[in-house]
Amino acid sequence: MANAAAPTIVDVAQQIVDDIRRRKLRRGDPYLNTAETAQLLRVSGSTVNRALQLLAQRGVIQRRQRQGTFIAALDAEAPLRRVHVVIRQDHLRTEGLWADGVLLGMQGALPGVELQFNFRPLVDEADYVNQLIGDVLRSRQAAGFVLIRSTVMVQRLVAASGLPAVVSGTLQPSVRDLPSVERDQAQIGRLLAEHLVERRCGRFLILFRDRITAGDHVMLDGALAVLAQAGVDLARIVIRCLPSDEEAIAAALTEVLEPGHDRWGVLCRSELLARGADVAAAACKFTKPRTPAIVVADVARGSDVAPTHTCIETTITPAEWGAELGRSLAAAARGVRPDPYRKIIHVRLLHASDRSSASISSRRPRRLKRENSP
Repeated sequence: MANAAAPTIVDVAQQIVDDIRRRKLRRGDPYLNTAETAQLLRVSGSTVNRALQLLAQRGVIQRRQRQGTFIAALDAEAPLRRVHVVIRQDHLRTEGLWADGVLLGMQGALPGVELQFNFRPLVDEADYVNQLIGDVLRSRQAAGFVLIRSTVMVQRLVAASGLPAVVSGTLQPSVRDLPSVERDQAQIGRLLAEHLVERRCGRFLILFRDRITAGDHVMLDGALAVLAQAGVDLARIVIRCLPSDEEAIAAALTEVLEPGHDRWGVLCRSELLARGADVAAAACKFTKPRTPAIVVADVARGSDVAPTHTCIETTITPAEWGAELGRSLAAAARGVRPDPYRKIIHVRLLHASDRSSASISSRRPRRLKRENSP
């Protein structure tokens, strides 16, 4: 018979709260020390210590050095003092995945809260996140997390910590205990694929970053469903996962984008991938009618700057997105389940004006044409 799974920090914290209520302890009353609590709940001292740190973050207890643990308020609503934005630095640098408008919107929903960027490393990611969680739990300042393009490991560790957090992007399928704000990834895939079919493309190249997340899978499913409905043979679809390096992207795609009778439709997850596709298309010397049609899912540019390629935009502003994140995080900090728990933001297609004359490096504002989503 398999052993029962060990209780999580969140479970132990709730058991402590239940014990405080059962004893009818009030504000200022002392509570058991770590060893006594571990013996009572039959868990390790390290687990109890993390659970007590979590309750101190919530304002339920106070831990006074050399004095002990005391009851603060069972129904405390400790305001957040700091929000850790957890992201990979290369995603922020090369793709601009965190717009200023989002920061302003979140700051408006969380007035007075300090925003701090924490860059996940490429290696030893779990150690880094565990250390960050430990630092937050030991701090006397109530803090929460915003996770951007986070892996399943990061989401699981933060969810298990019990600290308030929200995912900006798609929640990993095996993670259940984190609220999220995300774009409709299936709709993104459908809209971009439909546009390429309408442009009479006969071959299709779908490009992802080198590390695929759950949202990529959903977008791919949406795009493939449209292509299948249009009667596109699987042999005419090429999928590549490429590093965040424009030269490497261009070199890889030059080997794929061979001129022929059918026009290529290139669906890019990021603008960096699209720039590499532009360079590769130029090197392949396509005739004008056969120039590949390039579309982009993720863009990072101001509303006053026209996109170089037809792309996706959300039906809300970056500031509204940030406000949604802030409201979800504030609710989680109060121990309230955000409503909705998983917010799906609809998207629409944004056409690049006069694509034939747009240059890769152009940043001049142009009049935009928007197509509402179905």
